[in-house]
Amino acid sequence: MVSAVVLAAGASARMGRPKQLLPWGGMPMVRHVAETLAGSTASEVIVVVGCRADEVTRAVLGGSEGDSGRRAPIRVAVNSAWEDGMAASVACGVGAARADAEAFLITLSDHPAVGVDVIDVLIAEFAQRSPAERARAVLVPVHEGRRGHPTLLSAGLRAELEALGAARTLRDIVNANADPIRSLVEVSSEGIRMDLDTPSDYIEALLQMPRIASCMEEPEGSATDGN
Repeated sequence: MVSAVVLAAGASARMGRPKQLLPWGGMPMVRHVAETLAGSTASEVIVVVGCRADEVTRAVLGGSEGDSGRRAPIRVAVNSAWEDGMAASVACGVGAARADAEAFLITLSDHPAVGVDVIDVLIAEFAQRSPAERARAVLVPVHEGRRGHPTLLSAGLRAELEALGAARTLRDIVNANADPIRSLVEVSSEGIRMDLDTPSDYIEALLQMPRIASCMEEPEGSATDGN
C-alpha cells in the first residue's frame, strides 16, 4: 500500500510561469505526472497544490476527482503554507495520505520523464524487503551512478515527514535513514535526472524526450508507449 505524493505547490519563479501547467505529452505537465503514477502499482496519488491552487487543481483533475477508470485514484491536497517551501508540501501530502499506507513515494511535478517502470521498480524493491528493513526504509533510484527522483520512504517515518518544516527538510530525513548501498535502486531510465527549473531546461527536455523514450522500450524489443 504505497501512496504517491506529487509536489506541485511552488511558484516556479525561475521558469517565469507555472511549470506545473506547461504542456507535456498533450496535457499539463502536472497531470502527465499524476496520470503516470496512477497507472503504476501505487495505491493512490495525492497532488499537493498551493500557488494558483484552483488552476493547478483543474489541470490535474480535469473537473472531477476520483478513480475515472484508473488503477489508482488521484486526489488533491491544498498546502496553505506553500510559501514555506517544499518541506511544508511534503508534510501536507503525507498528512493527506491513507492511514494504512506502508510507504510514500515523493515525486516532483517537474520530473515528467519518470515512467511507470521506475515507479514500479521502487515499489517492488520495497515490497521485497524484510519487515525489519521496511520499518524505516528509504529507496532512491540510480542510473549509471547518478541518483535521481522519486524517493520512496517507509511509513515508519510518517511522523517525521508530517513534522517537516523550516528546521528540517526531506533531505535531512533521507540522509539520516538512507543506507549507502541498500537504499540505491538501479533503474534503466535517465529520466530520473531530468528536472525543469528554467525555460532552457524545458526546451532541452522537449528535444531530449524522443531519445529518452526510445531507451524505455520493453525487453525483447517490444514497442514503447512513448511515455
